[in-house]
Amino acid sequence: MYLTLFTTFTLLCPLVLARSITVRNTKSWPTCFKVELSSGSFPMNNVCAGHPGFTVPPRSTTTFHPSADFNGALTPITNGILGTRFELNMAAGCASPALTPNCPIPLGGTFYDASMEMGLSSATLGPLDNRRLPDGRPSLAGEQDPLAKANAAWLRSPNRWELLRYPRYLVAAHRGERLVWVYSDKEAPFVVRAFFQLEAGFQAYMAPGSVAGWKPRTALEKELTRVQDEKSVWVRTQDMVVTVY
Repeated sequence: MYLTLFTTFTLLCPLVLARSITVRNTKSWPTCFKVELSSGSFPMNNVCAGHPGFTVPPRSTTTFHPSADFNGALTPITNGILGTRFELNMAAGCASPALTPNCPIPLGGTFYDASMEMGLSSATLGPLDNRRLPDGRPSLAGEQDPLAKANAAWLRSPNRWELLRYPRYLVAAHRGERLVWVYSDKEAPFVVRAFFQLEAGFQAYMAPGSVAGWKPRTALEKELTRVQDEKSVWVRTQDMVVTVY
């Protein structure tokens, strides 16, 4: 996603100052985050499942100040299981768009998205002030309660019985009428990804979009790609917040 696409812009444009990434942990136990860097630096205080990262204590909030050229990803890990991966690029900005017409990215913004390609969890990312996107859409990426959102679409799905063939990703109770477990990772079959993305409407990448060079072939794959590409967004702020539920 943006970790690769917008790295080229950082070579063309002066760097801008990153401001803050606040992490709210609403759980009653510590949450560990893996940190990945494409550029810049991020303050880390722990090792998370063998990866450099940081830990936020239970029911607490911590604010981090990454470097001005920060472009990376934060992923919560619970008992070795990857959660939703949050990608943030604060480095791809121009000092003056008028003076650098080949760099159409305004000063001081953040490109971001949520990816559930490698894991899924109850967590969100968005602007600290909860502002909407420039086109008026809500700005929150990820899902506060993916199980509840999947259940809202479950009984309408024409693919329920096929989906239940994959208990690693969906488990139902009450004669198949209610989901009690949902998950996603890089091995998830297409029918699972399509359910989460197109039927449940998860606000995250469920598979590589066109930015990653994925070539859709069928009409369903093309629709999935179109919806996924809408998940990569920009806001005119560099004060962001990740919330773990």
